[in-house]
Amino acid sequence: MPATEATTHLTPLLERAAWMRVRWPQGDVLEGHQLPRLDEPVLAGSLFKVVAARAALEQGAATPATAWVCPRRLEVHGRRVDCAHPDLGRPLTLEDALAHSCNHFFVRIAERLDRARLTSTLRRLSDGQALMASDTPLPLVVLGLDGPRQGMRGWMRTVLAAMQDHDTRGQMMALHRGLARAVDDGTATVLRTDGELLFAKTGTTVADGEQEGRVVAWRPEVGEALVLRAPGVAGRDAVRLAAFAWAQATERREPHVRVGRLRASPERQAPTRIDVLPIERYVAAVIGAEADPTAPPASLDALAVVVRSYALAPDGRHARDGYDVCDTTHCQVMGTAAPWSTRAAAATRGVVLTHEGRVAAVPYSASCPGLLVSPRELWGGEVPTLTVVGPEPAPHAVVSWSREVDHGALVTALRAAGLQGARLDGLRVSRRTSGGVPQVVTMEGLTPPDLPATRFRAIVGRRLGWDVLKGDAWDVTRTAGGYRFSGRGKGHGAGLCLAGAGRLAASGGSGRRILGAYVPGADVWSGLDEIATRVPAAWQSQVPALRGAARTQMAALRLTLGVTSPRAVTIEVHPTAAAYQRATGRAWWTGASTRWLGGTSYRIDVAPSTDAARPAALLHTLAHEFVHVLTASTLRDAPAWVGEGLASLAPRTQRVEQAGASGPCPLDDEVHAPGGLDAMRTVYARAEACVRQALPDGVKSWRTLAY
Repeated sequence: MPATEATTHLTPLLERAAWMRVRWPQGDVLEGHQLPRLDEPVLAGSLFKVVAARAALEQGAATPATAWVCPRRLEVHGRRVDCAHPDLGRPLTLEDALAHSCNHFFVRIAERLDRARLTSTLRRLSDGQALMASDTPLPLVVLGLDGPRQGMRGWMRTVLAAMQDHDTRGQMMALHRGLARAVDDGTATVLRTDGELLFAKTGTTVADGEQEGRVVAWRPEVGEALVLRAPGVAGRDAVRLAAFAWAQATERREPHVRVGRLRASPERQAPTRIDVLPIERYVAAVIGAEADPTAPPASLDALAVVVRSYALAPDGRHARDGYDVCDTTHCQVMGTAAPWSTRAAAATRGVVLTHEGRVAAVPYSASCPGLLVSPRELWGGEVPTLTVVGPEPAPHAVVSWSREVDHGALVTALRAAGLQGARLDGLRVSRRTSGGVPQVVTMEGLTPPDLPATRFRAIVGRRLGWDVLKGDAWDVTRTAGGYRFSGRGKGHGAGLCLAGAGRLAASGGSGRRILGAYVPGADVWSGLDEIATRVPAAWQSQVPALRGAARTQMAALRLTLGVTSPRAVTIEVHPTAAAYQRATGRAWWTGASTRWLGGTSYRIDVAPSTDAARPAALLHTLAHEFVHVLTASTLRDAPAWVGEGLASLAPRTQRVEQAGASGPCPLDDEVHAPGGLDAMRTVYARAEACVRQALPDGVKSWRTLAY
């Protein structure tokens, strides 16, 4: 939920709430509001259902397959506790009940629970901070309407601890599925973001006639949790405040771009205002104006990277004007963000195109005329050619257009733009690019007589409408009353072609493949990554190249896996096998080892070997380890074969073909201690086959392996 004008009404509600973002599982407070209120003892509301579910699984009072039909109307010990969730049209399982907070399901659970063992589970999960009275009706305890009280800070720890007991993986997975479903289609859907795995539970209590909403949410990929207590609202509304708080925190960390709003200015000479926007909100707004909402997601992802790069490229196009980009076709048209454009921005967060270590501005257009032209030929300058020139990489139907303009109207437009002369005796294209696109336009009778074709098109567009010259590939002929412009394609025809990108995406191409097809001279790079290196002295001269290649490789894997949270990575290449073994406790032949250092920080230790005599040879090994860096926080509780199989598969392919397993999925001990190099290769091959089989929809669905 970006902090847009449409969400500003949430600001006063958030000011009334007590909330806190923490680094989890470390518990360090990152920011918060009214923190003392989070330590006031309160009832849990429906947050307690997570504790009850954990206790029921431990006691055998319920299994993941247990299911009951919800009657929706319910009274417990004289209290009406009707269910507010939608009718699913089937019996609800434990997973359903957690996702939709079904009161009836948990009242049935309460009938089966042993009070003493529930008390023991609560004591363990709350670290002894929440205590149960012996006479409180158990159904009311399980619904969180009576019974144990502790601060919301404590309830957050209790709920998250219920998902993190490493002795009972099967029970954890059942809870994970339910709390992930709460975000996907249950009580906390407003928190949902495409790609990122997130767990959440909401709750509501009523005291002295006033509702109070509670939320506990965990983003394992970011390593953060959030707890919120909001007076005057229900849990479903409190979760909107939690999403708003998280969105604000994310936007504060982003680069910002200054946008000159020229479109509302009568002469478009000076902006009516300058807006300072977080880059991802800006990207979503530009995609909303420049792209077709029905375009395949992969093509929108490629466009998002190009839009972001254009905005952040250090070319100073409007530096003298006091802003970075304008909102017209001179830069990028900015419209209104929509869910589909916001998804594309979020899916590629932070990724840009670079050339020689600098962010590269790459042009794009809607529909090319069949041949792509060089940006240098159109606009001049010394920027290296990064884009494809010549035949379209993905041929598509080319739009033809024609428009007649009155002679007097054209003369008036040209004179208003500063040209001198009373008569226009002739108009022709006097020079074209190698692809046939107009480069210079000659206007006989006016001064100056020659204009760059792009300037001529801009004058006509601003004065007579952008539907006159819809693209840069056009011809002109004289008519009885003026001039007829006829052309092919929409836009200038340089760089990324959105119509062609859509064709590539429809045939299964990823955003990364589309960028490679149209912008082969650029690398991808992510501002979310920090990469440091420690290498033997003999390699010091090659460190910049190694670090640059590593950044590109990690950004490409981000696009493949759809990971958009920050990472800080230290790569240490050890000078000797003994040094590697001392640092990792692993055999030299394992090649490399990745360790989580807390938060979003990781360390990759690399063993020396004869086939890694040069830093460039490390990239194959680093690709495997970068997958661990990007996915380990999410797959922390999954079987070991999941992480190793994905790390073997993801760097090589973005589309998973069906493949038969070469054996049973490896046990954790086989993965952690294979016994030798050949055995390790066999184990990894089995793990990769298992991951292939588990991901028929492709590598980007890897998060389903977490639970």
